[in-house]
Amino acid sequence: MIFEDKSLKLKIFFGYFILIALLVAITGWSLYNFNNLSNSITDIMENNYKSIKSSDNMVESLERQDSGILMILNGQIEKGHNTFRNNEREFYKWFARAEDNITIEAEKGIIKSINEQYLKFTKLFDKFYQKNDLSQRNQLYNKKILPVFYEIKEKIRELRSVNQNKMVSAQEKANASADQATISTLIISMVSILMAILISLYISNQIMTPINKLKAAIKEVSNKNFKYKIEETGSSSEIKQLTTQFNRMIEKLQKYNRMNINKLKDEKNKSEAIVNNINNPLIVLDNENRIILLNQRSRELFDIEEEGGNKHFLELINNENLFNKIKETANGDESSGTNPIEIKNGKSRYYKVSTNSITTEQGDLKYTVVVLENITELKKVDDLKSEFVSTVSHEFRTPLTSMNMGLELILNENVGEINQDQKELLEATLEDTNRLNELVDDLLDLSKIESGRVEMNMDKTNVKNLVEKTAGLFEQQAQENEIELQINDIPDDLYANADPNKISWVLSNLLGNALRYAQNGDYIKIAANKKGNRIYMSVEDNGKGIPEEYQDKIFEKFVRAGDEEEKKGSGLGLAIAKEIVEAHNGSIWVDSEEGEGSTFTFYLKEYK
Repeated sequence: MIFEDKSLKLKIFFGYFILIALLVAITGWSLYNFNNLSNSITDIMENNYKSIKSSDNMVESLERQDSGILMILNGQIEKGHNTFRNNEREFYKWFARAEDNITIEAEKGIIKSINEQYLKFTKLFDKFYQKNDLSQRNQLYNKKILPVFYEIKEKIRELRSVNQNKMVSAQEKANASADQATISTLIISMVSILMAILISLYISNQIMTPINKLKAAIKEVSNKNFKYKIEETGSSSEIKQLTTQFNRMIEKLQKYNRMNINKLKDEKNKSEAIVNNINNPLIVLDNENRIILLNQRSRELFDIEEEGGNKHFLELINNENLFNKIKETANGDESSGTNPIEIKNGKSRYYKVSTNSITTEQGDLKYTVVVLENITELKKVDDLKSEFVSTVSHEFRTPLTSMNMGLELILNENVGEINQDQKELLEATLEDTNRLNELVDDLLDLSKIESGRVEMNMDKTNVKNLVEKTAGLFEQQAQENEIELQINDIPDDLYANADPNKISWVLSNLLGNALRYAQNGDYIKIAANKKGNRIYMSVEDNGKGIPEEYQDKIFEKFVRAGDEEEKKGSGLGLAIAKEIVEAHNGSIWVDSEEGEGSTFTFYLKEYK
């Protein structure tokens, strides 16, 4: 805070003192009024409510005594007598409380009258009870007891009415006090607020006057006018000191600004040199998919001369497939980054798309950095490998078929008898031949899928029906091995955009693997649900699980996990399943812990 002289400090001190005094006065007055209201309410509740409650209970006891007399008239003499005496004690208990709580002068006469009438009532009951003749009892009840009964009730009601009137009177008094307190508090508060405003305005004016020049100067500095300076004037040493320091700050800002601009230019030139020398094409997009940076490789690839110019991606690079691939990869689609995209510029090239999102502190997307990795040569090698595998598999099929037929003819003894040892050797050879045939079939299927020769008949597929039909093929095998096969609740209206035959094959492979490694008493659960625009399907078991060293490569070709005795099959099933799922623009993975079981999960696109 800046003060011009000591007198200002004194004025401000007294101003704050008056404000605090006003606050204390308002608080004290409010507490005084609240205390008065509290006392009024206490008078209403404590002094009169007890008498009203006593009156109600006396009436209730008196009416039960009357009921006891009626019981005697109806022949229930002992019960009626007990009822009368029990409630007589109850009446006197509440009468004593009313008598001890006399707070109104009018209550004394009423209490005395109730006491006299009740004594008369009890004496009449004694006479009534001693008579044995029913007609005499009826006559005594109707002519003497009943009038006294009504008179006592009337007096009790009068007692209750006196207390109620007193409560109403006290309530009116409390309301009047509350209104008076409200008005007086409001007046004092308004006066105090007005005084506080006037004092605050005065103090604010005294404080702000010395720094009005600084406000204008700071505004100029905020507009990056670092040449603005303040004339060093003023009677206060604090103001002079502040003005001097401000002008020194301006001089330093001028130097820093000149240095910073040169440094930013150097950094910009350095960054551009680094980006342009990156061998892979690089694109930077903002949160609205506008290109803000293209390196030299990108401009050469797409035949673009400019660096971006904040134009939309499709406006500058007319490649919708690449744009969709970038969006899928940036949105976390696991399969998008692994599937290459073809870009033609004179000749075909294949690129792997990688993205990195740059977000704000609040988590909002700011930039997307896209890197295209040229994998054309790798794609050619992979195509050659697939073609080689396909060719070799075709060449294997004919001799394997001949070997299989020859072995079956010999085993069936169509060409002569064989002994038991020969039969066992031939059966083992036939089993290996069948395994080779299965391996060749799997290799051919995988080769077709990888090369894109297998056509996916995409259609609206009901997930629940698909799961139930596929699981039904394994029910008998599961029952025979005492394995519980469960299907979790799947919505009837869950539809995927898929080739039902191919996805059924994937599920069959996962279920077959789970059954192969399961033991008696284990379970296998199949589940399907929707998250966003994806349909997630999973096969869970509580079997042996997959060793950690196999989990990262379980979907590779010829990889088989487990003990040597369990490593049956070609090791291509999961590789084929992965290719099928990725051909559906989906992804597949496994979560497993050795000894705890495994969960294989894959997702497909929802049918829309």
